Amino acid sequence: MTPREFTEFSIYLQQRPGELAGVLDAAQLAGVEIHSVSTAEHLDRGCVRIIGTPEEALRMVCERLVESGVGPVVESPVMAVEIDNRPGAVRDLALLMADHKVNVRYCYIIPAIAGKGSALCVFRLDEHDRAMDIVRNADWPTGVAGDESAA
Repeated sequence: MTPREFTEFSIYLQQRPGELAGVLDAAQLAGVEIHSVSTAEHLDRGCVRIIGTPEEALRMVCERLVESGVGPVVESPVMAVEIDNRPGAVRDLALLMADHKVNVRYCYIIPAIAGKGSALCVFRLDEHDRAMDIVRNADWPTGVAGDESAA
């Protein structure tokens, strides 16, 4: 299995109407194609995690947002792994990381678009490079418990 590496931009926002729309509008105006948006909130702040291309254009958008008072913005490497549409696929990847003592900070799914390609599971990990090697070298998905077709 070949994991893919992306740069994810985590943008911390105030909880006000229009904050998310403003970020996405700025990205669109800069010609960024958004591949993934994930949002979370904690107390009075929101966090928008974005993966998009061209990466440099998205980085410039984030720099302009910080200059305007939005933020902070955190840039992080993330690993994306194609997963089958089957029960337990994400669990199997989480177990693989646990077996190798790699902490998963968070993960989320990017679904296949219009049935083309596979869904991606995006992981933010404590040991990114080592996790990439672990997934590259994994015997995947053969031998997965409960997967009759893997036998």
